[in-house]
Amino acid sequence: MTAKTSWDERYEAVLTDLMPRLAEERPLPADRELRTAGLDSMATVELLVRLEEAYQVAIPDEELSPEAFETVGSLWAVVAGQLDAADRR
Repeated sequence: MTAKTSWDERYEAVLTDLMPRLAEERPLPADRELRTAGLDSMATVELLVRLEEAYQVAIPDEELSPEAFETVGSLWAVVAGQLDAADRR
């Protein structure tokens, strides 16, 4: 199975709840930078927790590079990779 290429409403809801500026940009562009949308270090931790809870996955530390949190699309790629790994189990 390949990585899920498009995200769902749940993903957008988690992002826009923590970064309200993104709500104005629906549908979210994959290249939208998260830092300029309001993602700071505290929000990064909260975002990670919420995504893990929403998708019932545990994202390994080695996946949590600064590049993972660069854009809407790069973060989704990390989440989708964990969903694919869970599907293979």
